[in-house]
Amino acid sequence: MKSREMYETAKEYLIENMGNHISAGDVYYDNSTKTWNVKIISKTPHGILIVGEMHFENEKTIVYVTPGEQMLKILRSKLKEERVLIDVPADALARIKETVPDVTVYG
Repeated sequence: MKSREMYETAKEYLIENMGNHISAGDVYYDNSTKTWNVKIISKTPHGILIVGEMHFENEKTIVYVTPGEQMLKILRSKLKEERVLIDVPADALARIKETVPDVTVYG
């Protein structure tokens, strides 16, 4: 099973070179570039976020890895833009608008 081998190789590389805050994600073959690609994911309190990719020519030859600084920038950007929905009584909306900057109220 080629995709499992690629996943394990990527996971091992990421642990050794990037630490344990990121891991390997989905694996797919890109026929146009003839490379195996592995998504790089970061587990956060808000869920799993894709922060980069690794590309392989074969099981052991890495041809591209998203640089660590770029992954950090992507992670910060995604965490900053995250929005949430809250369910509150209508009479509490005025207090929320006064308390929370940049809040948008719908309804």
